[in-house]
Amino acid sequence: MSGLNGVTDKRIRFYRMLPKPADFVSNMPVAAGGKEVVKKSRQEITAIIRGEDSRKLLLIGPCSIHNADQAKELSHKIALMAQEVKDQFLVAARFYFEKPRTIDGWKGMIYDPHINDTWDIERGLELARDILIYAVSECRLPAATEFLNPFTPQYYSDLISWTAVGARTSETQLYREMMSGMSMPVGYKNSTRGDIDAAVNSLIALKNETCFIGIDQYGNASVVATTGNDTGHLVLRGGIRPNYDRSSLELVQKAMADKSIKNGVIIDCSHGNSRGDYKKQPPVFDNVIQQICDGNEAIVGLMTETNLREGKQKIEKDLRGFDSSSLEWGISITDACMGYDATRDLVLRSADKLRKRSEKRG
Repeated sequence: MSGLNGVTDKRIRFYRMLPKPADFVSNMPVAAGGKEVVKKSRQEITAIIRGEDSRKLLLIGPCSIHNADQAKELSHKIALMAQEVKDQFLVAARFYFEKPRTIDGWKGMIYDPHINDTWDIERGLELARDILIYAVSECRLPAATEFLNPFTPQYYSDLISWTAVGARTSETQLYREMMSGMSMPVGYKNSTRGDIDAAVNSLIALKNETCFIGIDQYGNASVVATTGNDTGHLVLRGGIRPNYDRSSLELVQKAMADKSIKNGVIIDCSHGNSRGDYKKQPPVFDNVIQQICDGNEAIVGLMTETNLREGKQKIEKDLRGFDSSSLEWGISITDACMGYDATRDLVLRSADKLRKRSEKRG
């Protein structure tokens, strides 16, 4: 395909118009109860990050969502667990629909919901919104995600209570601009090597008013002017080496204090902190809980990669013609995850530790 002048679009195969975000949202509305869950949980998460709520934020879910029914089953289970520990944790479910890839691979449910390179993005957006509506309306569960494309937030950000900026994009100007206008708290991860400088600078930048090019709710290319976002906080995910330990946290807290960043820190128990081994997430989690019990109030939350069942399963590199029905139920197709049962045991045990801490403090 090429443009009328024979110069533009030389390598574009096709264009296909997506529905306008406003029309898309109105066709898949969220009930008043779901809206209240989003509104209230955003306020509560902000209070936790600022140290105004003594509970800790707990972000639980798989590396990626690849099956809507499995995502709903996991949402239901997480919601039941959340009620058991609500005095100590505010639990939000992770729903990652877009996946960054350094070389190649599956891009996530929104782009390829059938896992066969057919790029049924319209269906991917529908599935993502359907899953989120179920979580916030039926399960009364706050939802967390990571936005990658600057246009996708218009299709489902009204259902999100917390969002992240990943390690590969933490210093990108585009994401600083996007996050400056987000309506929910934003967590910035440290780089893949483990340094926090880019993330810290981004936390400073996103507090400022800015202006960029995006789309509005009607799909129009627009100048987007923001008011700035003061809910930014650091998410430590490790790098060349883990960075959840006491000495690493002391350095991080000093660096943040030097830049007058007062919001707390969330620890990602996966990725570099577990050295890519999902079985090492529980020791990381236990270590962080112990640091909280020992008085480190800068730690405001934890994140795990959890699915219905533990481990991961491989999918073909060339997805054309791949039959997703051959996949095992509840097992990740990207990063290996902890199983739900092991995660629940870990969370309940940790809640008991935090209750005992509170009892000792009177």
